[in-house]
Amino acid sequence: MSANLKNKVLEKIRGEEVLELACRLIKIPSENPPGNMSEIASFIEDRLSSLGVSVERYEPIKGRVNIVARIGKSGGKELVFNGHMDVVPAGDRSRWDFDPFLGEVKNGYLLGRGASDMKGGLAGIIYAFEKLIKYEKELEGELTLVCVADEETGGENGTGYLVSQGIAVGSSVVIAEPTGMDLIDIGQKGALWMRITIYGKPIHGSLSPYAGESAILKAADLMKELLSVTELKPRIQEDMKAIIEESKKIAEKLSGIKNIGRILDHPTINFGIIRGGTKINIVPEKCEVDVDIRVPVGMTSDEVAEYVEKIVSKYGGEVSYLAKGNANYTQPSSEIVEIAKSNIKQILGVEPKLFVQWASSDARFYRGKGVPTIHYGPAEVEVI
Repeated sequence: MSANLKNKVLEKIRGEEVLELACRLIKIPSENPPGNMSEIASFIEDRLSSLGVSVERYEPIKGRVNIVARIGKSGGKELVFNGHMDVVPAGDRSRWDFDPFLGEVKNGYLLGRGASDMKGGLAGIIYAFEKLIKYEKELEGELTLVCVADEETGGENGTGYLVSQGIAVGSSVVIAEPTGMDLIDIGQKGALWMRITIYGKPIHGSLSPYAGESAILKAADLMKELLSVTELKPRIQEDMKAIIEESKKIAEKLSGIKNIGRILDHPTINFGIIRGGTKINIVPEKCEVDVDIRVPVGMTSDEVAEYVEKIVSKYGGEVSYLAKGNANYTQPSSEIVEIAKSNIKQILGVEPKLFVQWASSDARFYRGKGVPTIHYGPAEVEVI
């Protein structure tokens, strides 16, 4: 974008209009699960259509509606603005101090489920897209707006579906996930989800622990040993070492937890669900443990899986995989990163820092296709 066009667009930006749009998006419940995005997708589609933009709808399964709109010149560079419409469930509403779908600004805060993750960011990219419609003939390439359905439950029927079908893949991507205004997220850890099954020898409970073998007790011992996965160390590439170190400082600052930064250069492990036993007076024959391991940059999920399998084999157990993905990141020197840094400094007067996040996101789908992708969006990051 030329400097002249950038200045013309910036003059048209009105912060109160962005907030008004964010409030309207928050007022539309879009919890996932259950994941029906029909209402919010129709709201966005109608809004864009009223401005003369052609809108494409993709619904791989009922209710998971994805919206794609394009302006500019096709055939060259394509910048994708990506945002998810779904939010995590509001949960027990009696524990809220206000209606989770209030969608109002009070005391300087935008209130409602998804204000940070990520209806604030979604409003920002929709608004920016709308402001550029008038100038689309001056764009040097194509700008594509992608509003997706199910980031909160894995993304397979949202960004994952679109990318797999070759729809709006782009040559660079900005996902308006919450980062705060002084941070650019260029990478995420990988995720390794597995189900471990341990077997015992059932017998009447009145004979335990002197006879039989409890699968639950074996699983407890196994879990203690699996904690050693957090001591594995990655081989971090040279271009990422300084960024990982900076990310560790950011994690500690945001969380207020000393040494929590090690989550960025070591695997983490969570035993999320345990199922075992059939009856209170029978020694358990089988125990299943669902495990979530996050894999850092510089280490593959296969390496961690091999380590886990060796330990599980000592207990005569089995491992099945629910999800397996490697850490991914965009090169710090890539064009989209440099442009974002330059614009943030020019418009906000701050020198943004690059960081790697400890969770995962839809960025992995684009990066898996070799497309440079960043996160940048508004948020009260400390409370996410």
